[in-house]
Amino acid sequence: MTGSAGSERAEPRGWWGRWLASRAVARAAIAGTAVGITILAASAVFASTVTADATREVRRTQQTTKVLNDISVRINAQDAALREYLATGGTKYRSDQLAATLDSARADLDWLQANNAVDQVELDAIRGAYANYSRIVVEIMTQTERGASVQGYAELASLTFAPLRDEVLDNVHISQQSLADYLEGVDDRTVLVRTVAELMIPVVVLLFAVCAFVLVGYQRRAERQAERRLHEATHDPLTGLGNRTMFQDRLAAAVRQGEASGEPFSLLLIDLDRFKEVNDTLGHAAGDELLCEVAERLSRTCRTGDTVVRLGGDEFAVVLPSTPERAAALEAGHRVLETLRRPIELSGLMVDIDASIGVSMYPEDGSGTSELLQHADVAMYAAKRRKDGVVGYDPSMDGGDAGRLSLQSELRQGVERGELVVFYQPKVDLASRRPCGAEALVRWQHPERGLLGPDTFIPMAEESGLIDLVTAEVLEQALDQIARWVRLGHQLPVSVNIPARSLADGAFPETVMAALDRHGVRPGLLTLEITESAMIGDTTRASEVLQELRAYGVNISIDDFGTGYSSIANLRDMPPHELKIDRSFVMRMSANSRDETIVRAVVDLAKNLHLRVVAEGVEDENAMRALSELGCHEAQGYHISRPLPAAELTVWLSRYATSGLAISAA
Repeated sequence: MTGSAGSERAEPRGWWGRWLASRAVARAAIAGTAVGITILAASAVFASTVTADATREVRRTQQTTKVLNDISVRINAQDAALREYLATGGTKYRSDQLAATLDSARADLDWLQANNAVDQVELDAIRGAYANYSRIVVEIMTQTERGASVQGYAELASLTFAPLRDEVLDNVHISQQSLADYLEGVDDRTVLVRTVAELMIPVVVLLFAVCAFVLVGYQRRAERQAERRLHEATHDPLTGLGNRTMFQDRLAAAVRQGEASGEPFSLLLIDLDRFKEVNDTLGHAAGDELLCEVAERLSRTCRTGDTVVRLGGDEFAVVLPSTPERAAALEAGHRVLETLRRPIELSGLMVDIDASIGVSMYPEDGSGTSELLQHADVAMYAAKRRKDGVVGYDPSMDGGDAGRLSLQSELRQGVERGELVVFYQPKVDLASRRPCGAEALVRWQHPERGLLGPDTFIPMAEESGLIDLVTAEVLEQALDQIARWVRLGHQLPVSVNIPARSLADGAFPETVMAALDRHGVRPGLLTLEITESAMIGDTTRASEVLQELRAYGVNISIDDFGTGYSSIANLRDMPPHELKIDRSFVMRMSANSRDETIVRAVVDLAKNLHLRVVAEGVEDENAMRALSELGCHEAQGYHISRPLPAAELTVWLSRYATSGLAISAA
């Protein structure tokens, strides 16, 4: 049997375990590791930068040296050409050679200038000397062509060339020396980086070891917490059984296994029949004790390998793998029922409990999880209706009731899937013709049948007990919408219809108060509408529930007033703040004097009791004027507006809020 709570692993014990688990140690280890990695990374970046800078400097110096050497070669070539020129007496061939060497070093000098390769003063000296030397050479060539003596110019060229050559060679030496000095500094920085790295590597390794040690401990704790969260996500906290999430997983796994092996299995859906009586009579603590006892009995009764879960409330489910025949599944259901029917001692009292169990078989009753669950649900409601205890699904059971039971099952799932939507029909103040409230009206957005009105499913929900789920969902949506309207500046009271069984639930006022607090809605913006027939049962309990709600500030309205059988007596004992005249009287009041008399009487009664009176079913302007003349306070009906989705009613409210116009027609 699966689905019970598992044991938790022990937490780390001893000072060492507590030290490992401490947040301070984890933070220190992570911070130390980060610092160590940062230092090593910075060292690596620094070393890489130094290497890159050195490489660039070497390349720059080599290029500068090469250019200076090229300049030296070019001026030497020019001097050699000049000597040959003088030696030959200026022949045409030697003249052309000498002319080709003139200014040959200028491009290299320009490169040195553009790249700032040498000191600017040194470069200016070289340029000046080179320009002087070139001018002397030109003058020698000119004088030679004229046949004049060039002896003095030749001596001057020799005197000019020697300093120029030495200047260039000195700059080559300076460039080489500068590179040597720079590389010596690089060596010093490299030694520093290596020293820092040698010191830091053991520290970082130690920090890594501490960090890894701490993180392993944290990982183990995280794994335990993940297991705990997984357990909480898949188990019911009260009973320790699996919850709906586990049920869906196990049922889907059983379907996959059935598809692969072809073996049938069965599903039992269990609903306790008198659980609400225990809750109302003995209190919620006794109800919780009952659920735990039921869970324990189910766990003892089922086999190893069966999945037992609590779906919620007083509903349980069992997946029975390898159930070859329907008879075996029904037998298992009767065995469970027999176990549950044994008396249970609660708060010193022996309590008899009963259950309704629906059975569906794979693949006979469905090949998918939703179909199996729906058919088990149908069978369970058939068992509850017939009081048969255990019923297997049969499409033809009770003739046409199968469709109704199927719809019951779909409604339960629809509520859980959020398929219920709330529309709002606005009310207007007859004196000002301005919006003064709205009534919340539930609809069911069925995935296959479309939008269903309340007449389609509310009676069925009341009969099956699903009305509590429906009421809770409508109340939640209505309060959420009230809060949204308040944020938009619309202080719009909303009425919510409450079923008769809520008036017998002593915990209902607490539920309403908690919902108001959760949504941050002040009680005066909520009106609970009840019908006269809802108060015919236990009037004492109903009066206590309503008095508690009124004391909290929630308004109470008696709906469909005039159609019940004990209206005056109930008004004496109940604390309503308004009466709603049934639409059947309002719609016929213009054509039927008796209906108009009834409407007038209800309005007069409300005034005498200091109650507000609301007329519903207003469908034309004549009815609006007649009700206003009678002194009726509020009206609602298709003449004002049909029920609208919340978004459309927001636009409707904004239109009248911004225009300041009164409402005259739909």
